[in-house]
Amino acid sequence: MSQLFQPDAAHLKRLQDVEVEFYKNRTQCNIQGREQLGMMESFEIQGLQQALDKYAELISEGYTPSAEIEHLPKMVAGPLIDWVNLSLRKPESQVEQEIAQIKAQVESDYLARLEAEKAACVAKEVESLLASERRKRQQAELDAKAAQEAEEYARVEAEVLAALGGK
Repeated sequence: MSQLFQPDAAHLKRLQDVEVEFYKNRTQCNIQGREQLGMMESFEIQGLQQALDKYAELISEGYTPSAEIEHLPKMVAGPLIDWVNLSLRKPESQVEQEIAQIKAQVESDYLARLEAEKAACVAKEVESLLASERRKRQQAELDAKAAQEAEEYARVEAEVLAALGGK
């Protein structure tokens, strides 16, 4: 069986690894039209007390803080009330589930792309073979027509020669 368009496990693993690394370095985005999974999740909370309460709740749910500067809590002072931005790493069970989901999606996309490329290649090859057959048929028709015209010319030439008294 041809290896062309067969899934390559090593290539699929590399594709999955790349997407998992992107996932690990992103913060989740829930903006409509720009949704993306990320290992970090950001929470914008109004007021310091509410932020502390929410932080304690999230930590009890399995979220963990990150030591990276970009994920440290940030306080945004407003004219009337302050806002706190918390960026926390999702619980490990959720991370594992989302990584499995990402890997499955990458595999599905990869296999669909292989199938589409195979279908396009087959269609191109079929069209090429059909065009070749059409050219052969047209050439055969032209050759047959030329032979028929040559026969007709030879017959008429013989008649003309016979009429002129030649052989």
